[in-house]
Amino acid sequence: MTPLQRFKIAAKLGIPDQVPVMPFATGHYIAWFAGIDEKDYWWDPVKKFKAQLKLQDRFPDVMFYPGIWPDFSIAVEVSSLGCRIEWPQHASPQVREHITDIDTLEPPDPWKDGLMPKALETYQYMLENMSFRYKEQYEYLDGWAISLGPIDMVGLCIGYDALFRNFYLHPEKIHKLVEITTETVIRYIRAQEKIGGRLKRYEVADDAIGLISPQHFREFALPYLKKIFATFSYAIGIFHCDANTSHLLDDIPNIGMDVFNFGPEVNLQEIKSKIGKKICLLGNVPTIDIDDILPSSTLLRGTPEEVDEVCRYQVKVGKPNGGYILTSGSGMARGTPEQNIETMIRAAGKYGKY
Repeated sequence: MTPLQRFKIAAKLGIPDQVPVMPFATGHYIAWFAGIDEKDYWWDPVKKFKAQLKLQDRFPDVMFYPGIWPDFSIAVEVSSLGCRIEWPQHASPQVREHITDIDTLEPPDPWKDGLMPKALETYQYMLENMSFRYKEQYEYLDGWAISLGPIDMVGLCIGYDALFRNFYLHPEKIHKLVEITTETVIRYIRAQEKIGGRLKRYEVADDAIGLISPQHFREFALPYLKKIFATFSYAIGIFHCDANTSHLLDDIPNIGMDVFNFGPEVNLQEIKSKIGKKICLLGNVPTIDIDDILPSSTLLRGTPEEVDEVCRYQVKVGKPNGGYILTSGSGMARGTPEQNIETMIRAAGKYGKY
C-alpha cells in the first residue's frame, strides 16, 4: 500500500497493511531543516515551497502532516480579523496587538482581508508549480484545506486571559466572537476549496480547547466545532489539539471529525480505550521533554534506541483493530535529528504490520 492509501483506510477506522506514519512538520522545523531563516520561510513563497519539497524528498516513503501547504502558522486567520502580527527572524509569528473594538467585528472576506489573500495566492502558486507526482502520491493540495480553530482565534484576538475571564463575566460576548470566528473558518476553507477543488481532506487546529473545562467546552466550543465539521462532512476531517485534552475525551468524538491529532500529555492507552472505536487517533510521540512523561525518550533529544522503544510502545497500544496513525504529539522542534525521524518511520513498519 502507498502512504496515502494507508492514511485513508486508517482515517475511516479501517485496517491497512501496517500502521501509517505521518511525521508532523511545520515552519518552525522546516525552515531549520532547509537552512533558511524562519522570517524568509514565512514571507517568501518560493523559499517556503522549496523547503517543504526538500523535506518531503528526504523522506519520500511517508506523507507529512500537514504536507505541502501555504504555511503561515497562526497569522492568517487572526490578521484577517484585524490583529497586527510580529515576525521574528528566528521564531514563529505572534500577535503583536490584540483587537480592542469587538462590537463592530465581522467575519472577513478571504479574498481581501489580512493575510488571507497572500495565503491563497501562495496556495495557488504551490499548486501550479508542484510536480504532479506529489499530488498523485500524497494528494497534497488536491482538495485540501486548513484553518485555525474558532476558540484559538478568539484567544489570540483578544488575549487568552480575556477569553477565560469573559466565560464568566460576559459569556454573551464570547458567544458572539465565536460565531464570528466559526464563520471565518468556514469562509477560509471554502476559499481554499475554490483553488484546490472539492475537499477531500481538511484540518482544523484549536489548542485552546485543552485549556478549558468540560463545561466551558460544551458551551463555548463544541456547538461551533460541530458546525464546522458538519459543513464539510463530505471530506476527511482532522482536528488538532496538542494541549492536554484528557479531561475532554468523552466529548471529543462529538465534534464530528474523522481523525484526532492529540498532544503528548494524553495517555494513549486511555484515549484508545475511550474513543479509539469512534475516531481515528493520530499521535502522540513527545517532541520535547515533558516532566514525568517519557522525559528523555523524545524525537528532539532521545537516542534512536529510545525513540524506537517509544514508537514500539505507541504502535503496540494504538494498532489493535486499526484506526491509528503514528506521529508526534505536536510539530517537530528545530534540531530534531533526521535519524530519529527515520527511526519513527521504520518503527511503524517494523512493529505495525497487520
